[in-house]
Amino acid sequence: MRRYHSHLGRDIVVTGGSARELTPGQFGVLAVDGGAGGWSVVHVGPAGEVIELNNEMHFELPEEALAFVKELIEMMNG
Repeated sequence: MRRYHSHLGRDIVVTGGSARELTPGQFGVLAVDGGAGGWSVVHVGPAGEVIELNNEMHFELPEEALAFVKELIEMMNG
C-alpha cells in the first residue's frame, strides 16, 4: 500500500502508528500495535491537535481505514 494518498484535495498519510509526522490539515491512517491491533483514523487540526475519528473502533485492514477516510472527506465536501 502506498504511504501518501490524496482525495478531493485532502492529504492522507498511512503511518506505522504515530501522528507526530502529520501536519495540520492532514488525515492519518495509523497502525495500532504495529497493525496487529488494527488501524485507526485521525485528523490533525489547525493547532496541531490530533482527533481520533473512528471512536476507538479499529479497522482490520489499512485499506478499510483508508476507504473510511475517503467517505468522511466526501461527506465534508458535501
